[in-house]
Amino acid sequence: MSWNLLGHETAIQFLQIHSQPEKVRHAYLITGAEGVGRETLALAFVKALNCTNPPTKGDFCGECQTCRQIEAQAYPDLAILRVAEGSRELKIEQIRAMQQSLALAPYQSKYRVVLIPDFQRATLGASNALLKSLEEPPSRAILILTADARESLLETISSRCEVVRLRPMRIDDLAKELQEAHGLSESESRKLAQLAGGRVGTAIHYLRDEDLLEKYNDALDQLEEILGFNLRGRLKYVEKLQKAKGQARETYSFLIATWLTFWRDVLICSEAGEVPLVNLEKEELIRQTAAGLNLQQVAGILQRHEEALTMLDQYVNSRLILENLLLNLPHLES
Repeated sequence: MSWNLLGHETAIQFLQIHSQPEKVRHAYLITGAEGVGRETLALAFVKALNCTNPPTKGDFCGECQTCRQIEAQAYPDLAILRVAEGSRELKIEQIRAMQQSLALAPYQSKYRVVLIPDFQRATLGASNALLKSLEEPPSRAILILTADARESLLETISSRCEVVRLRPMRIDDLAKELQEAHGLSESESRKLAQLAGGRVGTAIHYLRDEDLLEKYNDALDQLEEILGFNLRGRLKYVEKLQKAKGQARETYSFLIATWLTFWRDVLICSEAGEVPLVNLEKEELIRQTAAGLNLQQVAGILQRHEEALTMLDQYVNSRLILENLLLNLPHLES
């Protein structure tokens, strides 16, 4: 029953039922936070719809040519429509091109499927253009959208879809699953679960990329240094980053998202909450920082980090964003 996925049992059961010909609908919307497994679940559903050798009803084998092609995103009857490289929005022209291909009959399967991840990034024109496909769906065609939340889409879009909501797993449950499935120690699995905030996809991403966790810890070390810098030192830090190789916007986004976990831990300490900290290695610094700030100040810092991430996504000048963020952080004595 698991489709080889952690968590989301209710969603899997629902989609297993809908993989049957008499139950399948023309449009689905899978919602949930980034890293929760929206696209992974969508691809599993496509396999269940098309598998040529399903072991049981509503399941897929994962080994037939069709399953392998879908996993590799190279199946002729599956099109994945993403935001174009260098753009931050899904454009109306992309939707119109997709509609032309969707009108064609399937090459070799029962259905022609179009998967559109992150549809919350569609322009208003693209959303309105998609309505035609939802109001007058082509026969033997299925649309699968993913988004961060139903509320991020036009109601005219979401109301025409079967909505599948995904939520992060409980930290304890995800830690247990990671420990059993991947042979991690109890402390390792719990740290990954906490870092991922219960989001399975994010936890697996950390697990598969050995350098990512080291990069995360390095970002926290950099923040600790920054909190001891004066304003001039912080500006020099940004200048040094600007000269480094790589894309500044992606680098800044990773740093700020990592720092956000630190400030959430500070907020937990400020509120004397019982929620476990994510960054246990920095517990002493977290408690020291929380002792020097009031709750309103910490909340303001969190808000500025979230606003910085939003502005980065909107392609505002990345250097100015980071400089403004760092110049408004508190100074901590060594």
